[in-house]
Amino acid sequence: MLKLKILASSIVLLGGGLSLAPSLPVIQASGQGPAPKRPSKLVTAKLICVTPMADGLDQWILDALRAWGKYKVTGDPEGADLVMRAYKPEKEPQYGVGRRGIPQPKGERHELPVLSITVVDWVTNESLWQAELIDKKWREEGAQSPAGPKIQLNARGLKPDQLGAKLAQKLRQYVGELEKAAGENQKPEARNECRATRGCNSKPSGHAFRRAARVSPSSGFSG
Repeated sequence: MLKLKILASSIVLLGGGLSLAPSLPVIQASGQGPAPKRPSKLVTAKLICVTPMADGLDQWILDALRAWGKYKVTGDPEGADLVMRAYKPEKEPQYGVGRRGIPQPKGERHELPVLSITVVDWVTNESLWQAELIDKKWREEGAQSPAGPKIQLNARGLKPDQLGAKLAQKLRQYVGELEKAAGENQKPEARNECRATRGCNSKPSGHAFRRAARVSPSSGFSG
C-alpha cells in the first residue's frame, strides 16, 4: 500500500513539473531570419517636387537635381513621392523668473537659421532630410561636414546658384550613404537565395560540356 502511494505521488510531481517547466525559446527555421529593414523613401522615390522659394533658389535646386539624375523633378506636388520646401523658422521667446519674480526673456544660446530647407514624404508628411541655412560666412572646410538627415550650412556670401548646388550636393551625399546601407542589408538575402538555388554563378563542369558536344547536333545558319 505504501509503494502505491509513493508511485502516485511521483506521477503527480512529474505532471506538475511538466506544467511548471519554463517555455523553451522558439527556434526559427533555417533561412527565415528577421525581415530586412525597409529602405528610406529617399532611396526608393522616383519623383520630387521643389516648391517656389525666395530669390529663385528653387530653380537652381531643380537644375542641380536634374544634373544628378536620381529623381525626376517637377513643380507640382500632386502625385510626387517627395516634396522639398523652404520656410523661415520662428522661435517663440522663452522666459525665466527674474530676481523679483518677474518673468524675463532668456538669451538665445543657439543662432536661429535664416532659412530651413526640408524634404518630406508627400503621403505621410514625414521629414526625411533638413538643411538649416545659417547667417555665417561660407568656408570650404564646411563643405566636408558629415552628411546626415539634418545639417547646417553657412550661407552668407553664397549666390542662389551656388547655394542650390551645395544643397543638392549635401542631399546627394546623404542619399548615397542610405543606398550603400540598403545594399549591405540585401547581401545576406542574396547569399541565402544563392544557397537555395545551389549557387548563383555555378557553371557546368568540363565533362558536362564535352558530353553535350558529343550528343547535341551541330548548329548554324544555312545560306
